[in-house]
Amino acid sequence: MGTTADNPAGIRTFDNQSLARLPEYQLAAAALNDLVQAINKADIGLTQDQWLQAVHDLTTAIPFMDMCSRCRDSLHAQAPAATHIKGGWIKAAYLCHTCGHVWTCGWSTDAPNYT
Repeated sequence: MGTTADNPAGIRTFDNQSLARLPEYQLAAAALNDLVQAINKADIGLTQDQWLQAVHDLTTAIPFMDMCSRCRDSLHAQAPAATHIKGGWIKAAYLCHTCGHVWTCGWSTDAPNYT
């Protein structure tokens, strides 16, 4: 994964037709596009490689989403904003997009995955 002079977008050959048939696949693509627009508007200034790494980090952290203790009635779990991995454990930091609460939670790195 990454960009090259010949492939500055960092795209690879793939076939996700079975996934693309799911409405959620298109919703995820639209959400990521919205994120790109928000990043550009906020003038965060990510390179393409940094963007690809951030998306990778986000997707690998999905099993470690957590609910804000102050917004338990929220319908949405929060993805980790940052992680630190050491000795088979993940210390994940979270930022609630609803109330701004910040917290951490520890997880084993052998938590369920999607394979």
